[in-house]
Amino acid sequence: MPVNDSNKCPFASFAGPKGGKPRGRMYGILFESIQFFVNNDYGKEAWESVLEHAGLSNAIFISQKTYPDSWMVNLAKSTHHVLQVPSMNDVMFYFGTCFVTYCCRISYDKILKNAGRTYRDFLNEIDNIHENIRFSHPKMQSPSFIVQSEDRDGCILVYRSMRTGFTYYVMGQLWQCAKQFYEVDIKIDVLEEIITDKGCNVTFRLNFDNHAFTCPGSSKEIAASFEGYPKVKSETFFELFPFCVVFNSKLRIMGCGGRLAGLLSSHNYKALGTPITDVFILRRPLVDCNWNNIMSHQRVVFEMALRKGVKENSSLVDSVDNGGSGGGKMTNGLPSKSREKGGGGGTEKNGIGTKKLLLRGQMKYIKDWDAIAFLCTPILSNLDEMQRAGMYLQDLSVFDNSRDLVWKGQQCASDIEYNMERQIAWTKQIEATLTKLGEARQKSEDLINSMLTKSIADRLKSGVDALDTCESFSQVTILFSYLVEFPDICTDGTPFQVVQCVQNATQVFDKIVDKHQLFKVETLGDGVYMVAGGVPDRCVDHAQRVAGLALELLENAEHVKNPITDKGMQVLIGMHTGSVVAGIVGKRTPQYCLFGDTVNTAARMQTNSVPGRVHLTQPCHECLQGTQYATVYRGRLPIKGKGEMKTYWLVGRKGESSTKAICHTLLEEHFTRIRNRSIPKPETTKPINYRVYPSVSSFDTAPDDTKDDEKQFENSIKEILTEEEDTSKYSEDNDNDDVKLSPT
Repeated sequence: MPVNDSNKCPFASFAGPKGGKPRGRMYGILFESIQFFVNNDYGKEAWESVLEHAGLSNAIFISQKTYPDSWMVNLAKSTHHVLQVPSMNDVMFYFGTCFVTYCCRISYDKILKNAGRTYRDFLNEIDNIHENIRFSHPKMQSPSFIVQSEDRDGCILVYRSMRTGFTYYVMGQLWQCAKQFYEVDIKIDVLEEIITDKGCNVTFRLNFDNHAFTCPGSSKEIAASFEGYPKVKSETFFELFPFCVVFNSKLRIMGCGGRLAGLLSSHNYKALGTPITDVFILRRPLVDCNWNNIMSHQRVVFEMALRKGVKENSSLVDSVDNGGSGGGKMTNGLPSKSREKGGGGGTEKNGIGTKKLLLRGQMKYIKDWDAIAFLCTPILSNLDEMQRAGMYLQDLSVFDNSRDLVWKGQQCASDIEYNMERQIAWTKQIEATLTKLGEARQKSEDLINSMLTKSIADRLKSGVDALDTCESFSQVTILFSYLVEFPDICTDGTPFQVVQCVQNATQVFDKIVDKHQLFKVETLGDGVYMVAGGVPDRCVDHAQRVAGLALELLENAEHVKNPITDKGMQVLIGMHTGSVVAGIVGKRTPQYCLFGDTVNTAARMQTNSVPGRVHLTQPCHECLQGTQYATVYRGRLPIKGKGEMKTYWLVGRKGESSTKAICHTLLEEHFTRIRNRSIPKPETTKPINYRVYPSVSSFDTAPDDTKDDEKQFENSIKEILTEEEDTSKYSEDNDNDDVKLSPT
């Protein structure tokens, strides 16, 4: 069974297995109970996740405010998803228990505890409880609960509602009430569930110790003590109950009380002999209006509404003062038409609308008359409502406290309305503030995630100390890129142009970094842009991701405009793969930093690169072997602080025309360098355009290449180009170092 938590007083409902579409609205107290116990049982973060998943972020529930029924079902679905509850039925059952327990926190438990001595009595009084609560919750769309039959082991309970989808919610409420208020062990089974476009009709079997079913004492003995009293005349009966209606087994009206008769006559109702269903609409209980149903529900509160609206301010004084209170006796029927016209005199002059008269009371079978009397009084919450119903205080009886309810309701309604307006305004203000807070929080999280990455930021938010974020990474790939013309901009441009250049480069490059899911370490003031792959989020394809990034940086560098010349810029890039140590440094302005020789080596690759090319170390080259990326051996270079290192060019993706074009350029440079080896000349370079076939360049691939280096370079080219198509046009004669470059 779900947790012992609960909701409010009477039962709003859910339809379990078959589900259905919820309709109407329900009071916020039901949602408050769910919020309270989900917070209590699973934590505030879990409840916020449920609200977010349900599309109700920052929602605040007010007890006296109504909300769509669909919100309850959406919350149940989100709770099922977020909290991993086995089934929706379990969630709705849990919500039902929450409501009952929550009632105890707000003193509604007194109503439930005092409904009856036993659980059996409580079940018979559920509808009456709803009726009492209706005065404090006038918009409540309560269901109906009817004990159809009972025995020593339990009862058959019929639940009807305009809502569908709340069967297990009701089962949770019934189960919790039995346990919490009556200490009864109960088992609930669904015998039948009928869902229509008008709502649902569910039949439950409740198994429990129904010891109160067989009560000592006999009603016959009690009745015998009244045999000495004379029978009450019908005139007296209708005076005692001025709003009652008496009808026979064919549901035809035999008579009614004088006050009600005056109202009916003012609207030209010929009630005597008319079927009661032609004059009134049965609102409660939710059953068909027939003789058998009424006879079997005599312990249930009935509500009947006049089919036509009662004219506001229509006077009953004429009918009452002229004997209206006794005019409804069965022998005389309703008052005469002359009285009817007098009673409805000045209504239309006021130009006020109409309101259906609503009667509430109990159906009692009178054996002597073989008829049922609807003993009722009008439902009036305050003076305004009484006026709209066309009634006055003198129309109401003194003995049934209906006058007191109108007076007290008038004062309470005014106070409640004022407090509700204040609470709703306050709630809207809080919701708006929470929305702004959520937006600000999201911006803050986005900023922190961009500085520290989401994984590190989440660890810090969860309470992990900054020192505990320090880790060793055995394999990462580091990239450094440099804006070639940046020193000239710093020398010749204004400070604003320098900042504009860095900002422009950052905007272009950051989008590409996010696309490849890499970590931007920092942008240095001297035009250097540093990116890492495989840290802090480990991945096996870090070298491939960084290689893809490098190629896109070369292609998109032209979108970074030189603020002085307004032309596209170039970058030179270096990459290296190795181990690093990374972690949060600083408390005032924390930053995720990388340490190790890998960082230095990647920086050396960048400084020894040339514009428009990507310079790699051998470890990085090895990581790219067998992937879609093609590399070409550059040669051995003296690297500051590292000595002589074998390095490579990243020429592109295999199979692309731009990659072959770059290889042709490198071959031409290679043979030109060999041919001109004997003629000393300063090193010149020509940037490679990755999309246009380049012309021959005099760039020296490596200043001091040996024949082994040259052979390795040529082999790396041959791995990319087919020998028949791309390398056959080159031939060379290496005898005595006399190299010739000529087509075959």
